[in-house]
Amino acid sequence: MTITSAILGGLGITIGYHRLWAHRSFQACTAVKILLAVAGAAQSQWPILWWVRHHRAHHKYVDTDRDPYNANRGLWFTHIGWLLGKNEAAWGRVDVSDLEIDPVVIWQKRLYYPIVVVVGILLPTAVAHYGWNDWKGGMIYGGLGRIALSHHVTFMINSVAHASWAGSQPYSATTTARNVPLLALVSFGEGNHNFHHTFPTDYRNGIKWHEPDLSRLVIWTWAKLGLVSDLKTVSPLEIELAGQRQHVRRTEDGEKLTQLPRMIWHEYIKQVNRGRCWVSIDGMVYDVTDYMNDHPGGRDLIEGVIGKDATALYYGHHSHSPHAAAVLEDLRISLIRSD
Repeated sequence: MTITSAILGGLGITIGYHRLWAHRSFQACTAVKILLAVAGAAQSQWPILWWVRHHRAHHKYVDTDRDPYNANRGLWFTHIGWLLGKNEAAWGRVDVSDLEIDPVVIWQKRLYYPIVVVVGILLPTAVAHYGWNDWKGGMIYGGLGRIALSHHVTFMINSVAHASWAGSQPYSATTTARNVPLLALVSFGEGNHNFHHTFPTDYRNGIKWHEPDLSRLVIWTWAKLGLVSDLKTVSPLEIELAGQRQHVRRTEDGEKLTQLPRMIWHEYIKQVNRGRCWVSIDGMVYDVTDYMNDHPGGRDLIEGVIGKDATALYYGHHSHSPHAAAVLEDLRISLIRSD
């Protein structure tokens, strides 16, 4: 019973709280949304609205002081310290207006605590009592113990999956996010975190055989049954290009890159706030001070991405020529350090 309830509750977080409500990576019918809302609340990880608020801030301001669980503040902080010393006023602002008009989200917020008590604790207690006369075991293992386990598995996505010593970065090194296969296994796919931060709106976190993702399989099955729809995915070409760019950065360009200084994202932002005309593309910093007026797309285009990650704009706006790539290389001044 404990294992079953842990799996169902965990999917309520990974599929519901995270992929459905935080990232809108698919659409679900009302019955599925209610099921996910109840299963997620039973994990006692706070209402959907609050959970999504801090998670969207994490993605928008990742690895900065406005990130609720900024990885640059160490493993303890990212795992649980951010909650013990919770300071919501410091979190970056995000838009959650889509959730504020979602009737299931509002309903869950109103009944959150009764759901935690009844479904999260009393239900497994009653099942164990009437099933095999062990209400204490049901409460301790199926209720309180399961909730504690669920919390720490979720917290490990914030901590271990952003630790410099864990996993790999096959798709992007612009953030501290890493793929950790063992963690992906116990977190139903969430440990494939480098893929997720590179392609956050994709309903999948794992796409290869060595990237386990139970949540993906469940969502895919529900889609075949007509229970969910509009599954968002990035194209295989985009994934392949991301992997190739990472490979090039690690190998062919290795010697040049090792000669560049390194800085953390926070330092990059600090220097921009001091007036530097710097842009980040694919984990590197470029000084565009003397190039802004010469850019074919106009000065305004460059000004709009100063102090930001312009990777998506650079690769997605149009296909740049080899000459453009050479010009960009001459402007390169630093690497963004991922630890």
